[in-house]
Amino acid sequence: MIDSRQRPAEYSLFAFGNTLLRQRRRIVWWTLAGGVIAGALAFTMSPRYVSTASFVPQGADAGRSGLASLAGQLGVALPASGPGQSPDFYVTLLRSPVLLEPIARDTFLVAEMDGRRIPFSTLFELDASSPEMAQQAGGRLLTRMVAAAVVKMTGIVEVSVTTPWPSVSKAIATRLVRGVDEFNQQTRRGQAAAERQFVEGRLTLATQDLRAAEDRLERFLAANRQFGSPDLTFQRERLQRDVSVRQQVFMSLTQAYEDIRLREVRDTPVISLIQAPSTPTEPKPRHRVTIIVAGLLIGAFAAITFSILAEALAPQRGRGSADAEEFSAALQEMKDAMRRGLRLTKRSVKAS
Repeated sequence: MIDSRQRPAEYSLFAFGNTLLRQRRRIVWWTLAGGVIAGALAFTMSPRYVSTASFVPQGADAGRSGLASLAGQLGVALPASGPGQSPDFYVTLLRSPVLLEPIARDTFLVAEMDGRRIPFSTLFELDASSPEMAQQAGGRLLTRMVAAAVVKMTGIVEVSVTTPWPSVSKAIATRLVRGVDEFNQQTRRGQAAAERQFVEGRLTLATQDLRAAEDRLERFLAANRQFGSPDLTFQRERLQRDVSVRQQVFMSLTQAYEDIRLREVRDTPVISLIQAPSTPTEPKPRHRVTIIVAGLLIGAFAAITFSILAEALAPQRGRGSADAEEFSAALQEMKDAMRRGLRLTKRSVKAS
């Protein structure tokens, strides 16, 4: 005996099956239409070429760490490392306007176009009314072309650039890596200049303090050529210790000052390049089969949904429901839009 509680589910299932059978032509045609549209998009999609580079940040500057330690002894706090040591910092930097907008202002030697040098805005057909707007539009376009990530296990930063031209992909990736190094060089030199001003001031004070301590010791020795009393011996040792301490501070600041002056003019890279950008030879996989299958599924889903809604609205439309009429008109507009899209796709495929 069939439980009465199961009948509504069984009847609804039969109704759903009957709807699919009655609307089988529409479902088949819409499924095929979805596959055709997806196939047209997949086969007319221009190839994309990916150029990849990877690098790892170098460790903290030992000289700067020593300066931070010395500044701590003097009661001044300095960071022990620069801001460019974190791999996550580089990921943000690679996709920031600081690096991308100068590239958008640049020109590129495109080997695929007979070796012509073409501006970025012309190459990517950026429509902007002013150079500033073109630069901003180019920066936004580059954020979609550039991908950066960190390999958590190793701390290696990977950057990839995707464009329709292999030579342009390599050129942009090369300029990004070079831009990272130049940015860090400028940052390091700016920090070194600020540190040099700090050390110069401390060195001037240390020189004055050392000279004053030496003068006190000199006056004491001049006034006490022979001293055997414990008080005079204690005063001499105290003055000598004061001179020794101030000599150590003076020597440390002098060494730090020379190190900073060297860092101001140093041009050694602050990143270690693991994989240099190369010209890609094969285009990026376009996953045509996946796109076509997705189009078939979307077309089938849209056809089934439209068929179920149409059948559900039929009784309401028969009774003259205004809401049902409005919803049915909206569905018809969607159907007409899909037909127009299919016709345009067919024309573009024939034209190509």
